[in-house]
Amino acid sequence: MLNDVEPHVVLGVAVDADATTIKKAFRRLAMRWHPDRNPDPAALEHFKRLRAAHDRMLGSQDGDDSENGEPDTQEESPSAARAESGFPRGADRWQELELSLEEAFSGCEKQVPLESVVICDTCEGSGRIQLAHGRLCQCCHGTGRIRTKGGLVACGDCGGRGYSNQAPCPDCDGVGTRRPARMLLVKVPAGMFADEELRLEGKGEQADSTEGRPGDLRLRIRLSPHPLFRLDGRDLLLERPVNAFRMLAGGRLVVPVPGGTLEVDVEAGTCESRELRIEGAGFRGRGARPTGALRIKLHPVFPEAPGPKLMALYRKLDAEIQHDIDTSVPQLAEWERTWLSAL
Repeated sequence: MLNDVEPHVVLGVAVDADATTIKKAFRRLAMRWHPDRNPDPAALEHFKRLRAAHDRMLGSQDGDDSENGEPDTQEESPSAARAESGFPRGADRWQELELSLEEAFSGCEKQVPLESVVICDTCEGSGRIQLAHGRLCQCCHGTGRIRTKGGLVACGDCGGRGYSNQAPCPDCDGVGTRRPARMLLVKVPAGMFADEELRLEGKGEQADSTEGRPGDLRLRIRLSPHPLFRLDGRDLLLERPVNAFRMLAGGRLVVPVPGGTLEVDVEAGTCESRELRIEGAGFRGRGARPTGALRIKLHPVFPEAPGPKLMALYRKLDAEIQHDIDTSVPQLAEWERTWLSAL
């Protein structure tokens, strides 16, 4: 697997590097070349070369207590000075964040699941763990050689020894990385709109090197359909059934808005459907975008199956209208004069 290239050359370390330096170099390069992070078709083969070099160099240091070194905390928590020093930055992570209309309208806190590729803590990215006793190499079945197109070569898994004191890591299944899911509490400001983006600095992918800072998490907002409200730009639309007599006489009317209610004035008029528009009561604006309007489509509704008391009021109202028919309903008065008086 390594062919004629020396392991220390593959890892970019000195020939006599200690275990801590070897592991650190492997972690740094593995973050760049692991096939889960690198789409290059050659990434998988290069990652195997890195792991084989790691295993071979550590295998030559069996019994060295420095193998159990402390983790490199700077890789996870780079200082602000390093973040601004021009070192390579990690990739941004893109996710969708679905909000209800009420959550987007008023702002909210949301738990966002994050799943990222991280180096396995158990095997420190090597995909292997040390065994108390050696066992037959499963790759070469104890021969120390494997057959390739160019002939027999030393087995990269055991370094040509035919046995190995390592086994695939049970916590990452020998891959060297894991995809742990963690929850991130995100505060969403009021007025976030569909397809807008919420950026969280430093919550993206880790950098390829320990000196670089992580990328950002970019959350693209998606609004769930609502059973009552619709959006036209930032205008908030709803349809409201109204007592027909309220539309005739006018008065106050309570309408729902995301997260509460609002009282509006209905002017006296006809009992035909009409639209009320309240500027500044729609979806709140952000930046240079102004707040939209609340547009309420009123639909008249007449009472059904009126009782005796209501029927009496109907008759009294009908009598009053008939008494002043020319003013109240001139179209009806004109029709009756045209078609009834001649009979």
